[in-house]
Amino acid sequence: MKKALIGFACMAAAATGVAVSSTPEIPPSDSETIESENTVDNRVTIPVSVDGQGPFDFIVDTGAERTVISRELAETLELHASEDVWLTTILNVEQVPTVIIPRLGAGRRTVDEIQAPALARTDLGAAGVLGIDALEDQQVLFDFEQDLMTFSEAQIEESDWSEGDVIVVRARQRSGRLVLARANVEGTRIHAIVDTGSAVTIGNNALRERLIRRGRMDPNQFFTITSVTGSTMDINYAFVDELRIGSVRLNNLPIAFADTELFRQLDLLDRPAVLLGMNALRVFDRVLIDFANRRLRLQLPTGGPSDTPLLAQIVDDTPSSAEYAATGASRPIGD
Repeated sequence: MKKALIGFACMAAAATGVAVSSTPEIPPSDSETIESENTVDNRVTIPVSVDGQGPFDFIVDTGAERTVISRELAETLELHASEDVWLTTILNVEQVPTVIIPRLGAGRRTVDEIQAPALARTDLGAAGVLGIDALEDQQVLFDFEQDLMTFSEAQIEESDWSEGDVIVVRARQRSGRLVLARANVEGTRIHAIVDTGSAVTIGNNALRERLIRRGRMDPNQFFTITSVTGSTMDINYAFVDELRIGSVRLNNLPIAFADTELFRQLDLLDRPAVLLGMNALRVFDRVLIDFANRRLRLQLPTGGPSDTPLLAQIVDDTPSSAEYAATGASRPIGD
């Protein structure tokens, strides 16, 4: 057993419930670019104001339904306490205290009256977590080359993606999250949920068992993870030879395995699935998560595979429906 192996640290997970009482105050055709930073485990943070104060660093988490604030910041700002809620983490479901954020702002985008769980900063890895309650109906562009993030409700122009190889993957929204239509791990069709709040890609036990049966992973290889509430667990992991997203192939990708509550909520416990974390997304120069139009746009590195920790390349031999049927895998959610 290894602890915090290959750079994995705390991993934010989904929280049940959405607490937003007003629509964002941003013109529908407007867009805004914000300078971003990285946590020690390569998740993305942006400056956020809380009740007119700040800025404070919040992790952008497309896998979390709910915005979360650190207990220390809530106490410093003297935010009013609210009732406890049940919070679903990567490991379990726990009852946690909440506070009311009167107004939360990211650039010009604001959301009022958020009931936010208040957790320890050391477990969150930042001053807070920006969930999809603040991101829905948006296009969110991560520019990893420039360390920039852009929010927009307008369609991104094709001319903005003229450099390098770009692919677009269809998706379906479930509980506010994007579930990709075309993805597979070593020939097994999977459902892939885009999760920028997770430092590592996480697979469910249905995928793990299939890989073990095929001799593709060691069932006795473990490392320790810590959830946003401080709970820890030793979980199985493997380096998979190939994960495909649409027509892009990633090689030698580390995947941790656990049946998280998010898989249960999306009815994906019995079908191979992954939460596509930052260790996979950061292979690309830019990633556009389009909640409004249910698309994921990926731009391959222009500098070549030597500039990235994982080899990413476009392939033309994506398995057909008949080939997927031969593997016994389930049909994709988005097709």
